[in-house]
Amino acid sequence: MRRDIQVGLRSLAASPAFALVSILSLALGIMATTAIYSVLHAVVIDPFPYKDVDRLMSVRVSSTRPGGGRLGYSVDQFLEIAERNTIFEGVVASTISDVVWTGEGDPQRLRGNHGTFNTFAVMGVRPLIGRTPAAEDARPGAPPVVVLGYRFWQRQFGGDPTVLGRQLRLNDTSRTVIGVMPKRFMWRGADVYLPLAFQRGQTLEGVRNVHLLGRLKPGVTEAQAAADLTPIVKDLKAREPDQFPDEWRVGLLSFKETFRSGIRGDLWVLFGAVALLLFIACANVSNLLLSRASARQREMTVRAALGASRWRLVRQLLTESLMLALAGGLVGTALAHAGLPAILSIVPPGTIPDESEISLNRSVLIFTLMVSALTSILCGLAPALHSSGRDLAGAMREASRGLAGSTKQAWLRKILVVGEVALSLMLLAGSSLLVRTYMAIQDADLGFRADRVLTLRVPLAARNYPDAARRVAFFQDVLGRVSRLPGVTAVGLNSGLHPFGNMRTRADVTGAPPSDEPVEVHHVNAGYTAALGIRLASGRTFTDADVNAAAPVALVNDRFVRTRLEGRQPLGQFVRLPRLKQPPFGMKEDAFQIVGVVHDVLNRGVADPAMPEIYVPFTAVGIANLLVVRTENDPSTVTRAVISQIYGVDPGQPVTEVKPLDVILREEEFATPRFNLTLLSVFAGIGLALAIVGVYGVMSTVVAQQRHEIGVRMALGASAGTIARMIIGRGSRLLVVGIVLGLAGSILAARSLAQQVWKVSPFDPVAFGLVSLILLAAGLQACVWPARRAARIDPLVALRQD
Repeated sequence: MRRDIQVGLRSLAASPAFALVSILSLALGIMATTAIYSVLHAVVIDPFPYKDVDRLMSVRVSSTRPGGGRLGYSVDQFLEIAERNTIFEGVVASTISDVVWTGEGDPQRLRGNHGTFNTFAVMGVRPLIGRTPAAEDARPGAPPVVVLGYRFWQRQFGGDPTVLGRQLRLNDTSRTVIGVMPKRFMWRGADVYLPLAFQRGQTLEGVRNVHLLGRLKPGVTEAQAAADLTPIVKDLKAREPDQFPDEWRVGLLSFKETFRSGIRGDLWVLFGAVALLLFIACANVSNLLLSRASARQREMTVRAALGASRWRLVRQLLTESLMLALAGGLVGTALAHAGLPAILSIVPPGTIPDESEISLNRSVLIFTLMVSALTSILCGLAPALHSSGRDLAGAMREASRGLAGSTKQAWLRKILVVGEVALSLMLLAGSSLLVRTYMAIQDADLGFRADRVLTLRVPLAARNYPDAARRVAFFQDVLGRVSRLPGVTAVGLNSGLHPFGNMRTRADVTGAPPSDEPVEVHHVNAGYTAALGIRLASGRTFTDADVNAAAPVALVNDRFVRTRLEGRQPLGQFVRLPRLKQPPFGMKEDAFQIVGVVHDVLNRGVADPAMPEIYVPFTAVGIANLLVVRTENDPSTVTRAVISQIYGVDPGQPVTEVKPLDVILREEEFATPRFNLTLLSVFAGIGLALAIVGVYGVMSTVVAQQRHEIGVRMALGASAGTIARMIIGRGSRLLVVGIVLGLAGSILAARSLAQQVWKVSPFDPVAFGLVSLILLAAGLQACVWPARRAARIDPLVALRQD
């Protein structure tokens, strides 16, 4: 082996151009494969650092009919399940809410995880420094404590370990820092973890519904879990029938499924794309190795004549191929490391688990090494077998005549370049579909106007605003102040933001059959529809009198009328929202009369149709914290003035997430298609470049092989133009065959892009036709250069070589 390596190094050093092109080709393929695998590994294969994560389960009560179901529970429901179950080693509850940090500069809104004290023990993670809460910390009257998330600790305290024991004023309560969690412990993306005492019948600050998570005992089956939980849920439904579907079943949902990535499917598609790119690179290098084998024909023949066995020659050639692949892997890894930040910068926000750590870790490097080894075989095996298995006498005659390779070798090279063209077309076709999808999403009808709209979130601390009356008074004052600002045309308030969704719950129409299909509920002011530009279909919108009096009136969308009213006149109908009678809303009456119908507004993202929707006055429960300000000009011209008006009502009130709505759409709703489009386009561009290099290499070899034939043709009167057209014609036939095969492959592979395309057929003839023309034009250009060289051959020189 040492001898093979020494010979290989000398051989590659003697052909630096060949070595450089081969290494660069493989590096590009391995770079893309390594980069995407590093994201795939962190997001899909190993996203969570928790102990035995496959045993962490949520309890899911789902409807046996389409729609409905729940993963969240009230505190009382959680305690019932936690106390009566026999399948979990431990059960935790947690809920996410805003936490206001004051006392050090401007107030800051933090993401707080309010949970049971045993959260960290059940998840099996120790603190980086300090300790985690004990049972004593969650008892009523215990000194308040807090555990910091790693990123918050780094961002605010620079990783200072002396933060332990420090007092932080959170929601107007001083809490002692007792610990800091490790870097990858990002349970629900929290900045701070606050232990809470959960007791029956108690409404806790920041707690609405809690998420239940349990560690399953070893050996418990899904059937055993369902049998254990069913009587518990049955009793809960008997006590609170409106809180569960009419026809239900209970089961478990794994942690990985509960918090799965939003781009999981996209990553598998991209991984398939880089696999195609790697095959293109391998075919390219294999072609180069075949060309080099022709140049080394005399060397291989002499070695065989001197007694070298075929295995000895194959081993030597495979060693050289392995050296190229390892060098390509090394360069590719370096390129992937350099390019990974660029990939991370375009990952859509909120689509990957917070715990995921994307890096070139040991597992990724082992994968890259395996890919490099496989690449060496894919690139080198066929050329090695072909070069080592030739007839000696025939090989000596060809070598003495200066021929550049056998007919069999020529066919092998043509097959490889046809494969490159086909795979390149598949990448280009996929990229073109995503281009058309991205254009379609940008042109989507949202149902409202997103231009010139400023959005601000104003999270009110429960200690400062403990009841609906105070919350309503605050926002009524803010709405009045902001509406009087110059340049402001309308001001809206909502509990969520279109088109990103809001609270979803059950709704019952009086006189209609019950339905488990959830509806989306928006708590708004009278100006919300005007601020967002939502169009009225029939009836009327809310008036200031409706909102001021917290009137039991509602607006519904077209989808609600179509799916829930069964052709009845919507105006005057009554809709019940049982969830609003539960904490923290606490309404005595949950019936609202429909006074207007608005046109559908997208509320599940841009790519999904609107779901049934209800708007109710925010004053009914005082639950709203998102301002929507429509302006005459650029929203940035009034941003400071709007924030000043909020501070004028409460100087200590934090204002967060200040952004124009169209910017939010670009950053969030358009981010996933842009992520897919950008990466697949880059890979398609690299694949196209490699395929063109392959076409150029094959046609250059054809010219070298057929110098004698070309000389004869020219001696017999063929013009330079005729020779050039002959070479281009042969190249075009390879291109056409590759394009046809690529189109067939694209049609077969189109199903894998079904989840990534929108309002575009996966078999779009316009996209496929366009990329076929692009590839054909680029390929013909690659044939032109060898054709020109062929046309300049001197027939006397060519014939003299025979």
